[in-house]
Amino acid sequence: MGSRVIAVLLGVAFSLPALAQDAFYGHVGASYGRARLDANCPAAGGECDRTQNAWKVFAGSRLNKWVGGEIGYLRADTFKRGGGDTDLQLINLGLLAGIPFGTNSALFAKGGLLWGHTEATGLALGGDAGSQNGWGPSFGLGAQIGVTKGWALRVDADRYRPKFPGNTGRQNLDTVMLGVQYTFGN
Repeated sequence: MGSRVIAVLLGVAFSLPALAQDAFYGHVGASYGRARLDANCPAAGGECDRTQNAWKVFAGSRLNKWVGGEIGYLRADTFKRGGGDTDLQLINLGLLAGIPFGTNSALFAKGGLLWGHTEATGLALGGDAGSQNGWGPSFGLGAQIGVTKGWALRVDADRYRPKFPGNTGRQNLDTVMLGVQYTFGN
């Protein structure tokens, strides 16, 4: 079921430019950086990771030079917390709005919706273990600096609000990532 939803969303994301009067702009890329989990540490002591490495891959298109959409998959390394592990991965669907400048360069803001899967073992997040799937909000800021007409370096600062197991509800996952992006079309 999930793969069908992703396939439909990718199809919609890449067909939107056909409805616009402007030329097609598409992009794909990958980023690597740090993720910070803003959750209380278990009272029992032990390890309490607040930061871990994370990576994401993304693809998107733009209706014009200023507005577009993007889908991404993010995975963070395991957070060691309270004698257990907290793992998370998410798929993010976002809208981009930005100000282009120069060749393949832009400043942009993002807002969107994520679907996340989290798993916790041991005392993890305040004693709650198990797994949780669910939707949540996401938003962020970014910049890309064109190296060539097709290639750009990209930096993203994002906040994701996935659900976690038990009574912990939503927690902030903040990421700062550096990556590369290939832009095609026009």
